Amino acid sequence: MASEATEGKIGRLQQGIAERRKRLLRAAGELIEERDDGIFSMPELAKRAGLSLATPYNLFGSKAAVLAELFDGQVRGFNRTHEWMAGTSPLERVVGVVDRVVDAFSRRPRFFRNIRKALFGLGPVEQGQFPVPPSGHVVQPLARSLAADGYLPPAIPVQVLEATLMRVFDATFEQWSIQDWEMERFRAELSASFALVCAALLTEADRPAFAALMQRAGAVTPV
Repeated sequence: MASEATEGKIGRLQQGIAERRKRLLRAAGELIEERDDGIFSMPELAKRAGLSLATPYNLFGSKAAVLAELFDGQVRGFNRTHEWMAGTSPLERVVGVVDRVVDAFSRRPRFFRNIRKALFGLGPVEQGQFPVPPSGHVVQPLARSLAADGYLPPAIPVQVLEATLMRVFDATFEQWSIQDWEMERFRAELSASFALVCAALLTEADRPAFAALMQRAGAVTPV
């Protein structure tokens, strides 16, 4: 009986922690969407969530961790399964990943534009606190599937491909958020950039689609 009571107490404690984390993430999302720069302080976050000032730090440790989990929660939907990549060519995977990013961004464009400003407004120390850079959640499944299926030559470490794709994603994400690009331009430029990074991995069957992708990107990219 004592053991059951202890387990019940632990269970209620864990539920309470999970509920407070949800409240904080929900409050962070609200603050980000409300503000043009997406920036908020930890005291503002605690107040919005109706919790003590210490709670965000106790449950997350830092603002960087709050933002990282919030971003991850939004992209997790299109990243939940990678089964769709099975049997597809490298270019089809690139386009498929970009399509899923664009679909997610299209549903909440203000949120994603503002969270970009909040994420990249953090200092170097806070940036270094991310277990995985936010863009890593987007590109890692793509890079690792290409390596696992033998498309990546042994001379190219998968970490190098991941890092390059993350930098490309971050730069395109930044331009879309700051310059208020149309979504179709974001799709075209991100697709073309990812495809160019992966050009050496493309199959012969990918070549016509690759050429068409470059032409579409050129049509929406100002000279």
